[in-house]
Amino acid sequence: MRKTGFSFLIFLCLGLATPGLAQPEIHVVAVGSGQPSKDTFALPEARVLVDRPGRDVSLVLLDGGILHWKVEATAGTLISDIIRSGPDSTDSKVSLYGIPMMGVQVSGLPLVFNPWGHDFRQLIDSVADRSGTDRISSFQARHKAPAAPLRVASVNTTTAALARDYLSPLLDAGDDLSPDIRNWTENHNHSGDFTVAFDETGVSLTGPSGAQRFPATPGIPPILLPVTGVYDPASQMIYCITVGAEGYLYAVDARTGNWSVITSLDDYDAAGLLYDPNTRQLILTGAFSRPGDIRVFGLDGSRSSVFIPTTGFPGLTDLFDYGNEHGPPLTPHVYRDGWLLLKAVATQDSAGPGPHPHRVYAVQLATGEMRLLRFGND
Repeated sequence: MRKTGFSFLIFLCLGLATPGLAQPEIHVVAVGSGQPSKDTFALPEARVLVDRPGRDVSLVLLDGGILHWKVEATAGTLISDIIRSGPDSTDSKVSLYGIPMMGVQVSGLPLVFNPWGHDFRQLIDSVADRSGTDRISSFQARHKAPAAPLRVASVNTTTAALARDYLSPLLDAGDDLSPDIRNWTENHNHSGDFTVAFDETGVSLTGPSGAQRFPATPGIPPILLPVTGVYDPASQMIYCITVGAEGYLYAVDARTGNWSVITSLDDYDAAGLLYDPNTRQLILTGAFSRPGDIRVFGLDGSRSSVFIPTTGFPGLTDLFDYGNEHGPPLTPHVYRDGWLLLKAVATQDSAGPGPHPHRVYAVQLATGEMRLLRFGND
């Protein structure tokens, strides 16, 4: 991060950094739009007051492209660096004690209003790359600047997401979990030799001996929006789910081709499906904005459910623009001893080219206890 404005700071007697000062604090302030200026022809304004006596402060100011940042500091506060950025044009400007600051524009940092979502992670990574720090000191945002100055007066030590690597301390080794969960990898799927393709007219099953087609039989509810299907080699049963209208959980006997409906989903939108042969249960995970809405349907008619909000899964909001779009589904892979293993992978649109960030969790369905087992950011 380049140093700017030192001559102005010396003139204002704010002092120079000395060997006794620690690494600069990095405070991020984001504003969507400013207060109207008294000058009709001037840019809207956002005022910032930095109140960190005895501290060396670096400011990162984010806006939508048309703003005048008016920065002041209390006595004894050293502002050693200011950068202004945002996703749009560079019409914005910055002044310190009314003195225009030159060379503070840095293009491309995202304008974010909350400490979550993939754009916030991009911001943290970019600021960390520039500054060499592993954590920003504070973050505050307003969609519209208040009339009073935004005050930078403390270091936030409680918001974990302000750190570049905030997930590593949350990792759980899973030593008490079943080896099937603890050591799971993608190629441990017991039905991995089979693929199921579910569409509006029926289901296709492809295995080592070839492909079979099972057209939907008369008498079952129409297949409106097919989601996914799974196959159990032991029982030779295929299970499929739909969304739209009530939504249904279908069963197809691969030996006879007969279709049946296990249950209506009663308007529950499901995205993921797992059949556990040990308990003879079908485990569904939620679609759209409710991936943690997990429901269990036993072949004996039993039902149970647990709901975990999206923010309850550590790092899940990193994979998408939380608050503005639906996140990736949580795909169920293994169920053992009451624990369900789930994986979420960022979509192509969210992740961009290259390997996709992912998260792997274990959830205790009886209690909702949550564990982060693995994560990858590239």
